[in-house]
Parts: sequence; C-alpha cells; structure tokens
Amino acid sequence: MTTASVSVKRPRKFNISKLFAHVVLAGCGFLLLYPLIFMVMSGFFTKDEFTGRVLGFFPIPNEPTLFNYKILVFGSTDSSIQIYLRNSVIRTVYNTFFAVLTSFLGGYAFARLRFKGRDALFLGMLATQMIPTTIALIPTYLQLARWPYAGGNDIFTGGSGLLDTWWVYFLGGPAINIMGTFLVKQSLEKVPIELDEAAKVDGAGTFRIIFQIMFPLQLPIMAYIAITTALGTWNDFVTPFFYTNSDHMQTLPSAITKLSSAALGPFGTPNYPLIITLGLGTTLPALLIFFFFQKYIVQGLANTGVKG
Repeated sequence: MTTASVSVKRPRKFNISKLFAHVVLAGCGFLLLYPLIFMVMSGFFTKDEFTGRVLGFFPIPNEPTLFNYKILVFGSTDSSIQIYLRNSVIRTVYNTFFAVLTSFLGGYAFARLRFKGRDALFLGMLATQMIPTTIALIPTYLQLARWPYAGGNDIFTGGSGLLDTWWVYFLGGPAINIMGTFLVKQSLEKVPIELDEAAKVDGAGTFRIIFQIMFPLQLPIMAYIAITTALGTWNDFVTPFFYTNSDHMQTLPSAITKLSSAALGPFGTPNYPLIITLGLGTTLPALLIFFFFQKYIVQGLANTGVKG
C-alpha cells in the first residue's frame, strides 16, 4: 500500500535584501514618473494661480479648470494647435515611411549586391555618423536658403530659397537612415545566399525576392527602425525651429519652444500651464509608442547581431 506524500508549504523567510531592492526600485520609478505627474496636475491651473502662489510637491489648484486641456484637444480660436498637430503627424508619417524604405533597400544593396567600391561607400556612410548634428545646421541652412530658382533665388539676386516651406520637411525626410541601413545589412548577411538562389530557380524575380522573401524576414528590424524614427521625428524641434518661421509651418515641439519664450507684454509672463499641457500632449504619444512597442525594439536589436 502506497502512501501519498503530502507537501507542506514552508513559510517564506523574511529577506531584507529583497525588501530593500523593491523599495529602491519603487523610489526610482516614482522619480521617473514625478515629472509626468507634475505636468498633469499643472494643466488644471489657470495662468494667474500658477504664477501667483507657491506650488507644493503635488500642485493642487484651488479652482481647477479644463481650459488648457480643451485647447490641447480642440485648439484655440485660431486653431493653431490643430495646425501644429497636423504638421507633426504628417512629418512623422512621411519620415517613418521613407526611413523604413531606404533602410531596407540600402541594407539589401550592401548585403546582397556586388559592385565596385561597395565597402568603401559603406564605411564612408558610417563615418558620417561621427559628425555631430549641430555642425550641419549652418551648411544645411545655407543650402536651403540658396536653393536655385526657389523663393526668389536666381543667378543675380538672393531670396529665401526653400526656407519656411514644406520642402524643408520633404527633403529632410527621405534621407538615408544610416543606422537602419547598417542594422538591415548585418541581419541580411546572416541569411544564407542559397535562399536567393532557390527563389530564382522557382522563377522568382528580383522584386519578388526583395519584397516577398527578404522583407518579411526583416520585420522586427523594420519595426525597430519605424518606432525609433517616429519617436525622433515627433520630438524633433531643431528642423522646424531653425528652418521655418511661419506659424502654419510649426510642429508641436517647435511651437512649444517658441511659445515658452514669448511673454505677454513688457512685464507679462508666459502661460506656463498651457505650455506644460502642450508639452504633455507632445510627450504622451511618444510614451505610448514606446510602451506598446518596446518588445519590437528589443527584438529588432537582438535579431541583427554582428558577424564574427
């Protein structure tokens, strides 16, 4: 006769090290979330109350208002907020699409095609990544301002060129994503060349091999490139701030930057609650994109590898 063994649960011992680790992690998490909490609470203030009282650690207004959030969602009387939001969305979608397209095609060319000077061209592209972005601001500005036969430019007199036009965004969007090209190249080099040869034997053409065979294999990396490009473009204020001037050409980050430096009258102060609320509207989409797609970022980097 067999006796069934009875498992007895032993009480867990108190572990001071785990408790300390949880306290430290909770504290770090709170420090990271506190700016977001402060921004949310500040959006309920009026301009006069925000600037006329000492704010506590958790700012709570005496007379809460939804005015700032209504402007964020519905815009003001001149609908400028909708214009800024529209420009940000159009520019982000445009840049993301071309970043994915050029990265994949460039990576495929460097990984699969054989042509003279391929390695030297690739190393030259990687070398440009060592040039700080700020160094290119003035040359880019002069290039856009002196674009021939645009904005009043001709061979005799100067004009504004392509400055303060949509060409500033369109010409800057489809530029080759060098880091994305590098990641796609590294990933495609791990795919056996016999896969291409087998597809050709089955009658597949070049475009079918590229877009129906190779592209699905690179979906995690393409997702990573799309997410990082979308985040970078959405948060970019340098391009619209330096190369555009009209209000209808601004995006959310550049509009907030200019709004924060503008005072109402000689002794007036900016509307900080509105500025903070607009900043919250700029931050939340980026946070949501990262929160829901962070696994694709990790998976895309993990799938690249480096050939040794």
